[in-house]
Amino acid sequence: MINHKYAGFWPRLLAHNIDLLPILFFYYLVSLIIPKSDYDYLFISGIYFSYHILFEISPMQATPGKRWAKVKVTSNTGNNVNVVQSAIRNVCKVLSLVLLFSGFIAILFNDKRKALHDYIGGTLVLFDED
Repeated sequence: MINHKYAGFWPRLLAHNIDLLPILFFYYLVSLIIPKSDYDYLFISGIYFSYHILFEISPMQATPGKRWAKVKVTSNTGNNVNVVQSAIRNVCKVLSLVLLFSGFIAILFNDKRKALHDYIGGTLVLFDED
């Protein structure tokens, strides 16, 4: 059996914050061209989810922020995640958030350092050994 090193709360938070930079930059650029509307939250959500899903299903298995923090997203078996797993994982981050961040805080209290959205999506966040 392969012994994985699970990524904890702080490297994951660092990766998330780094990933917000290009997402918000892209949103800002588009907002210069397209006038503000009541649906901006849908647009920024679409950017956020697309960004995370596309990078997580790529061969890198990580967003640029995760790459910088040297972590990657895998399935529970250690394989690449598929589109459905990544989509479920990322949509369920909202659930982790609205439950007063308890879905994220769960990372601190289990051996595999899984957040609520990792349990639901069937994923792990591991330190990238490559």
